[in-house]
Amino acid sequence: MSYSLKNNSYAEFLVSQGKSVLSLRGVHWMNYQGALIPTNVMPVNVRLSTDDTNRALRETGALFLRYSTASTQDESVWWNMLCRHYDFNKVSSNTRSKIRRGNKRLNIRKVSAKWVSENAYECYVSCYDRYKNALPLSMDAFRHLMLEYADNDIFDIWASFQEEKLVGYILCIREENGVFMHTIDISPEGLKNYAAYMLINHVLEEYVCKQGLPVSNGSRSIHHDTQMQDFLTKFFFEREFADINVAYRKDIALIVRLLFPFRRWLNRCHIIPFIRKVSSVLYMEELVRAQQGIEA
Repeated sequence: MSYSLKNNSYAEFLVSQGKSVLSLRGVHWMNYQGALIPTNVMPVNVRLSTDDTNRALRETGALFLRYSTASTQDESVWWNMLCRHYDFNKVSSNTRSKIRRGNKRLNIRKVSAKWVSENAYECYVSCYDRYKNALPLSMDAFRHLMLEYADNDIFDIWASFQEEKLVGYILCIREENGVFMHTIDISPEGLKNYAAYMLINHVLEEYVCKQGLPVSNGSRSIHHDTQMQDFLTKFFFEREFADINVAYRKDIALIVRLLFPFRRWLNRCHIIPFIRKVSSVLYMEELVRAQQGIEA
């Protein structure tokens, strides 16, 4: 397991922030809230042996490792959302109308991460009114996070304004082979004025049309349902199916087996942050079992 970071700018960024990055089977991995997941901007399928996963978990201290393999079926419970081709003139007339209305009511400009850290917290917090199972960061944590992205040219932030009031923004991570829409925050006021439509259209025209780069919105969420992925299908995003694989540390595997029958009861306590994280892991296990045809 080496630390060669060739062609993975996000992995290089993580290392520059003092975070550990593991290289395994040609893929770079990061420990994100106890989960070992790929750092790649574009989705990646990889096959790992039991020895691979045990060694990775032992060396990183992660609770579990999650990865994708090529799908063995036409449709799966797991997928990645990607837009590889975009044409404004071919989206539905209703979508084109909303993009045009957004462009008339709002304006877009590129802003820095430092600017976001100082000016976007109110907008960021307002977005959480529509999320069922998520809580916003504190102001200090939000500012600290955004400042980590400052002065690094792999991060692009496109912001939407109603006159001079921020009503939404998209933070993108850009690498040589594609772009990941890492964060999409739109205030209720922005949604009413079609900020989501005009921002998504702008991102796709900038990267897919002008630069020839595919744009990803990541994999199926196991944390909270924002309905964003259904919305993205209006813009030629497609679900590219894959098989989800999870390897647990031995003690975590035992805990998952014991708690799994109580997952629906635990979902009722999602307001508690720790329980919400546990519920996400149990939901992920439910997807794995569904994929394997095991009755949950």
